[in-house]
Amino acid sequence: MVGVGSVEGGEIAHYLLDAGFTRVVGHDLNPTLPELARAHRLAHAGLGAEAARGRLDRLLGGLAELHLGDRYLEGIGETSLVVPTQAWFLHRRNLGLRRLRERGVPFYSLIQAYLDLCRGPVVGVTGSHGKSTTSALLARGLRAIAPLVWLAGNDRRNQQALEAVARDEAGQGWLVLEISNRQLLQMDRAPQVGCITNITPNHLDEHGGMAAYVACKRRIYELPGCTVGVRNADDPVSWGAGPLPPGVRQVVFAQDETALGESDGCYEEDGWAVVRRGKERQAVLELAALRLPGEHNRANARAALALLAALDELDWPALPGAARALAELRPLPHRIQLVWQQDGVDYFDDLSSTTPQSTVAAVRTLARQVVLICGGEDKAIPFDQLAQLVGREVRQVLLLPGSGSARLLEAVRSAGAGALVREVESLEGAVDQARSLARPGDAVLLSPACPGFFSAHYGAGGYRRALRSGATSPRPRTGPG
Repeated sequence: MVGVGSVEGGEIAHYLLDAGFTRVVGHDLNPTLPELARAHRLAHAGLGAEAARGRLDRLLGGLAELHLGDRYLEGIGETSLVVPTQAWFLHRRNLGLRRLRERGVPFYSLIQAYLDLCRGPVVGVTGSHGKSTTSALLARGLRAIAPLVWLAGNDRRNQQALEAVARDEAGQGWLVLEISNRQLLQMDRAPQVGCITNITPNHLDEHGGMAAYVACKRRIYELPGCTVGVRNADDPVSWGAGPLPPGVRQVVFAQDETALGESDGCYEEDGWAVVRRGKERQAVLELAALRLPGEHNRANARAALALLAALDELDWPALPGAARALAELRPLPHRIQLVWQQDGVDYFDDLSSTTPQSTVAAVRTLARQVVLICGGEDKAIPFDQLAQLVGREVRQVLLLPGSGSARLLEAVRSAGAGALVREVESLEGAVDQARSLARPGDAVLLSPACPGFFSAHYGAGGYRRALRSGATSPRPRTGPG
């Protein structure tokens, strides 16, 4: 188990230990047990602190060996199976793992385990943006009409369910998987129903360019096992990548019905989401009722409804009940989430926006003047679109250190708005400056536009703790605006 404190390592380790395996060896780059415990707690953010501690204690008590820090990968050549984290290939110290794989030692993953063990219907959702929200919307809709639904996969705030899935021998449960590009690379089979929400430039440094990134996302349709592909006709990149493989049925979501062509799917009409299956149509959800703000979330809702329409196991009369449940979903943690209010200013946490495109969507969703806190590492994605908002929707940029931050600053300067960028060294300092810069009616938005912000700048406790420091705000409201 490589990265035993991670979601992937911990979940499969627990499953193997419960199944009776006695030679499960854990490896982790963290040098000490306290640091491993902290990494485990952050990776399992969906669990409470006490539950996370109990789970780690159970894991450590079951491992045959634990190799930390300098002993990382010691003895790895003796293994018969490697279960790494999804980002294992990005670490320089994992050269030994690459050699093992070249020798033919089998590698395995959490997503692959879900696909191998689940006996009921499985839906997989991937995409550059919106996959977490679309997965959560779909799971919420299914839970309104089905007794047993699991939401698992990539999002660390989801409570994983591998052991529960394995116990469902009758196949009564529905499994919704959020799947990242890195997890797609580790899969050798696909869910029965796969969806790409959209594709925009992302992880280009990992894939060596846009073509390889698009090909990676397309694996959800092209691997064995996929029978239905749900596609976004409004997204030129994913739609323009070509037709689905032979034998895979197409279901489409779009704003306009004409974009569906002959396919089943979901579209908008007179402010309603309409689901089409064969010759039947149902207006199932008034989109103004969505608690999720922004056009991008309307697209996420259309995707979730198209997925519901794609499920042959779901009776047509049950669709309106499932659709109504979607309207009640609130913004997920770290996704344009209102977390504080003070002196007429709303403070939003959008930590999950690690690309400039998603930060642009957040700024436009708020539809007011924004003081933007951002920065981080470099994904080799252009910042031009975000830079054009500075001096318009974005009143001021507070930029924390990072290789991506340097490129963002260069883009803003090229757009003629460099004077509106202040470089700051800490999240706490950024929050203090944001308080002085924001005016009543403004929003302060933490939206990194780069990866690596969490690991680099959350060491002192994060955004909310910085906001609480010295603040006199009443309890935050539950909605934006």
